[in-house]
Amino acid sequence: MKIGIWPAVALVVFTALVTWGISRPQSASLVPADSGGEILADVGGYQITRQEVEEVAPDQFIQAKQQLHDLTDRALSQAIDQRMMALEAEKEGLEEDSLISREVLTKVPDPTEERIDSVYNVYREQLNEAPRDSVAPQIRDFLQRQASSAAMQVYIAQLRTRYDIRNYLEPTRIEVEAIGPSKGPPDAPITLVEFSDFECPFCVRVLPTLEQVEEAYGDQVRIVYRQFPLNGIHPNAQLAAEASLCADAQGKFWEMHDAIFEVRGKASADELKTIAAELGLDTGVFDGCLDSREFQSRVAEDLEAGRQAGVTGTPALFINGRFLSGAQPFSVVSRVIDDELTRVGG
Repeated sequence: MKIGIWPAVALVVFTALVTWGISRPQSASLVPADSGGEILADVGGYQITRQEVEEVAPDQFIQAKQQLHDLTDRALSQAIDQRMMALEAEKEGLEEDSLISREVLTKVPDPTEERIDSVYNVYREQLNEAPRDSVAPQIRDFLQRQASSAAMQVYIAQLRTRYDIRNYLEPTRIEVEAIGPSKGPPDAPITLVEFSDFECPFCVRVLPTLEQVEEAYGDQVRIVYRQFPLNGIHPNAQLAAEASLCADAQGKFWEMHDAIFEVRGKASADELKTIAAELGLDTGVFDGCLDSREFQSRVAEDLEAGRQAGVTGTPALFINGRFLSGAQPFSVVSRVIDDELTRVGG
């Protein structure tokens, strides 16, 4: 049986999308939630609801729902691509394979010998020192498939600008309270809640992304900081979190936030007090706040809120309830923000 070009290329693209998908371990309630009041069983007149059952293992249920949503999203995207391809082929009076060959495959140049040499040199050890000429055909085939996949994605992106596409699949959202130190107007159409740890190296890496968000979107985005010190591995994170809230009480949370990240891993009580003095805080008030652990319970509340939202590591971002885990680049964050702005008409 002849295997068409489109299914083969689509499989490559779909596999890439699956690999690219972000792992999202989550808990807390999804929005919109399933009918939590749905009755699943009746025992001696006592009705057991879906919500009661899911509360037995919330993390697993939420993760399963998220995985189902992600699978649906990827499959829907592939179905949209296939439908566009069929419409375009019909318009051009071609078979789909012929259209793909004309618009994609014939425009992909053959890999150069220099490129083959470069790949061979990089993977020579993994190839068990096989002679270059003996593996060159496989390398050439790999590079051609890679280039064809990339060209296919470019072509699909072009098609998406030509067709009226309306995607009605709602994103998964998790309810997270936007309380804590913040930047941006309270009525901004986008609220980005970050759970972070002052000793976390990945939290440092996400700072440029958040700065880019501020610069690119201005008053369209409100950024809210919530504490999630990973006390098991970061011994100074808890005190740093409390210190930032002591500074917040004097209106200088973000200044303290930036200063603590600059000395990540060295934020002892004495160092935190020195930073407070350098920032011009009332040191007597700040020292008393820190020594009395005034905000210890507040940090604990943030930790619990994060756990209920499925946070297991930092940074964890919630963009209008849409969860992104880890130090995501601006391109990923902006994609979600742009989609949210489109949904709210921003």
